Amino acid sequence: MAEMGLTPTDRWHLLGRHACHHLDSTEIIETRTFDELALTHPEWGTLGVPSDVGGPDAKWCSHCKGAIEDMRSRRYDVIVFLKRQVPYRDVSWTTVDSNDNCAWCGKASSATQYNDDLDERVCPACARKYNSPSIEVRTPPETDRRQETPNSEVEPIRCTHSSGEAGSSDREQARQRAAEEGRPYVEVKVKQKYADVVCDIGGTGHRFTPTAIGEIEALQAEQQEKADADQDHKSHVGTDIHPAGTHVQTRSLLPDEAKRHAADLAEIAADPENWQ
Repeated sequence: MAEMGLTPTDRWHLLGRHACHHLDSTEIIETRTFDELALTHPEWGTLGVPSDVGGPDAKWCSHCKGAIEDMRSRRYDVIVFLKRQVPYRDVSWTTVDSNDNCAWCGKASSATQYNDDLDERVCPACARKYNSPSIEVRTPPETDRRQETPNSEVEPIRCTHSSGEAGSSDREQARQRAAEEGRPYVEVKVKQKYADVVCDIGGTGHRFTPTAIGEIEALQAEQQEKADADQDHKSHVGTDIHPAGTHVQTRSLLPDEAKRHAADLAEIAADPENWQ
């Protein structure tokens, strides 16, 4: 299970895979399992901290609280994504022995709940949230609309274009083709000095696995480090990963770096092992 730790300043931090970068492990005076359900207020849904340790002012560090909110945001978007595709509601979850990360929110070593209809292995908080009537789509499907995952790699549709009307037309045609053929889409948009990269697998009917998201985040961090070390790179490298896990964006790369980055993302997107 994911873990959390308390420091002498009465701040709780995430540990392990989610380890807070503001934290030195020698500072930890108490370690607990991060039991999100037990720490969540049953009526308001707010996240608290253990009441039996620490002072009255104990609370989450702001960075870790933001990381947990990101998990919750991913959970919400994935559930909405699924409920638009499947008719299953108020499902039964089976507890399984697993050390995998949650397939929805990405919480480390927490995927202990499995449902056969959904064929999803998730954490207890995600399982409970899926069955909550508070998340529902306008027109629930009557049949399972999900597409089967291919057994071999699917070559992405690639598009490199410049800003302007001609570039927009090429982009729209490539996007439409990717959607029609159920293939990933990878785009490099060259502006003036810099370029943006987009990678989208939404057209396949799938989303990236948490492991794939981790690999993408590492590639984006590498690009940010390269930009910070390059005196000729004057723009901030921005990154976005859609909470539903269907598409990612890396902005303001030098064109040659953008093309290399796009090739790395295309390799991840092409492998159905990275889809769920």
